[in-house]
Amino acid sequence: MELYGEVVSGKGIGGSVLGFPTANLRTRSPLPPRGVYAARAILEKESYPAVLNVGTHPTLPEGPPTVEVHLMDFSGDLYGKRLRVQLLDFLRPEMRFASLDALRAQIASDAARARSIAQGRP
Repeated sequence: MELYGEVVSGKGIGGSVLGFPTANLRTRSPLPPRGVYAARAILEKESYPAVLNVGTHPTLPEGPPTVEVHLMDFSGDLYGKRLRVQLLDFLRPEMRFASLDALRAQIASDAARARSIAQGRP
């Protein structure tokens, strides 16, 4: 499955609070079930391993459901750019964490798994 969309502003907590900056995707693509996915993000002609979240952020529940993607090995401004995101594997369902530290640790684990999958090492 692939998602296409434009990067728009989000809550601004991915990078500043959690340490994992995300690109919030405004898309008209059909969405997969809520949860976390290993992915590959394509920006122009470059491809990046990525971890994608589709859902409502149960640990930080403010606002509507979102589609957000963390591009590994990327730094820069993505606002207004168009991304293509290839979903490679479902990692886990959406879940609530007892603390931000627990959420950060899980995101780090998800990102490590996603990188391995994107590089062909499940």
